[in-house]
Amino acid sequence: MSEPTKSDAKVQKPSTYFDEPHEVLVDPSLSKAQKVEALDTLEQDARQLAEASSEGMGGGERGKLHEVLVAEDALTLPVADAYETVLQDLRSRQERGPAIGTRALLEQAIAALDRLVASFAQPSAGATIATSKSPSATR
Repeated sequence: MSEPTKSDAKVQKPSTYFDEPHEVLVDPSLSKAQKVEALDTLEQDARQLAEASSEGMGGGERGKLHEVLVAEDALTLPVADAYETVLQDLRSRQERGPAIGTRALLEQAIAALDRLVASFAQPSAGATIATSKSPSATR
């Protein structure tokens, strides 16, 4: 038998590779179907943890069921809504008081995504982005 690829391993045991559910969404090595499967596994794990915690058997881990459900929903959203979801995540990270170097990167990412989301609200600008063949063509 062939050895499973790293992508397969990420799908089968996502908690080993991802600290937070939204990280699954942005992993370029996973297809959409693999992301759905990985998030489903994380959801099952989160539900089991929630059930164990409700029965007094929790190990002190933080439940991530809500975050998993949000990530699963993001996979079904149109692109503009997905960018908005990422913006919300970045803003929440920013509010948690990141390190100085990280803060600057978050501000840059937020500003860039704000412009991108705004472009989806303008039909002509959105069409330009959708039809450009390379990122340098829009600069």
